[in-house]
Amino acid sequence: MNKPTRHQETRTILAISLPLMAAYVAEMGMMITDMIIVGRLGSNELAAVGLTADWFYVLLLLGMGVVSIVGVLAAQNLGADNKVGIADAVEQGMIAATIMGIPVMFLVWYLGPALEYAKQDAEVIRLITDYSRPLTWGVLPALWFVVLRNFVTALAKSSAIMIITAAALVLNLALNYTLVFGKFGFPALGVVGAGYGTTIVTWLMFLFLAAHVVTSGQFTDYRFALIPQRINYGTLKELFVLGLPVTATQMLNGAMFTVAAILVGMISADILAAQMIAYSVIYLALSVSVALGDAVRVRVAYGIGMRSADAARQSAYISFFLAIATIIIAAGVLWIFPEFFVGIFLDITDVANASALKIALGLSVYAGWFLLFDGVLIVSANAIRGLRDTRTPLWISLAGYWVIGLGVGTWLCFPLGYGATGLWWGLILGPVFSNVLMFWRFHVRLAQAERQL
Repeated sequence: MNKPTRHQETRTILAISLPLMAAYVAEMGMMITDMIIVGRLGSNELAAVGLTADWFYVLLLLGMGVVSIVGVLAAQNLGADNKVGIADAVEQGMIAATIMGIPVMFLVWYLGPALEYAKQDAEVIRLITDYSRPLTWGVLPALWFVVLRNFVTALAKSSAIMIITAAALVLNLALNYTLVFGKFGFPALGVVGAGYGTTIVTWLMFLFLAAHVVTSGQFTDYRFALIPQRINYGTLKELFVLGLPVTATQMLNGAMFTVAAILVGMISADILAAQMIAYSVIYLALSVSVALGDAVRVRVAYGIGMRSADAARQSAYISFFLAIATIIIAAGVLWIFPEFFVGIFLDITDVANASALKIALGLSVYAGWFLLFDGVLIVSANAIRGLRDTRTPLWISLAGYWVIGLGVGTWLCFPLGYGATGLWWGLILGPVFSNVLMFWRFHVRLAQAERQL
């Protein structure tokens, strides 16, 4: 099999990543929709839903890291023209998602009581419990959806993801508006309604994607059982061996945001609300990098599967360039129009929101810098995972995000008295440090893979 030309590979990466970008933006839009709607109820509701959604995503990463390896195995088997191996990767991925989903459900259910120990506002804790209990029932369909998303991504046929997720965003908006405020004859459920609405939409997303992969002629050669009939212990073990370091890495990355939110929540509820607004904008913009990361992970794996280190290197370099270009644009928009983004979440005419509004505008400058460096880091880490090295990003993330990022940030925030601003300086230093190590490791690991081909 010949190595794709630069033009062909760029088109393939864009064909994979553009639909995923739209899908991830829509998925983040569902979380942001919840925040926007409940934000009209008050800053406590906004803080509670934002913190819960943050933790919900972090806990989902327990399973998402493992099932992300479905894409790597499927792409390598695609490069080696092994159709049976592709189907096996998906079936064992569904089993792995179910295994990982059970403890995640338990943790989401008891999220509110657990956060009582973090000295959060008592009213915010009550609202967190109200929102998290309905979300618990969306864990399994969310993880099953990720398995199928990795499958279609590996085959470079991800356009359906965009359509399904965009429709889900519209439905989530309609359901949450109806259930939160009690429209069209339904009772006003407040934050509970937002939780139920998002869970219903999550189930529908999985069911529609499952129907697509089962009935579409694009996947005729890769038929698999949505409810697997057997366990392939070799493949299942490989998913966990390669995936658990990814899980740990993603947990460290996601938990870094959440711990930082808890730290500022110890200062005041207004700063926590402002932090949640900054996070929402970052998460939305990072959808571009996450999509490019998915693309580079499977394309690097595809290059190795076809025994071409040059193809893997070309895929990585193209993805790095696209990530840098798009994230610079996203950060620039945040720096130039901070009032627009903050105004989406808070009523700027309400004097009760004046403090949170002022803080959020100040944090937008730091959020833009963090976005720039973290966006590139996501892509470089996924390039390394495509080489079946999932442990290096774990150690680099531990050093960068926690030792440098949170360590320096906490020191600046509390002992030195710089508050939330000092914390953000530390958070920015983390991905700067990590990027240097990640690029170095990619080139070392690729050279090792080239010698083994």
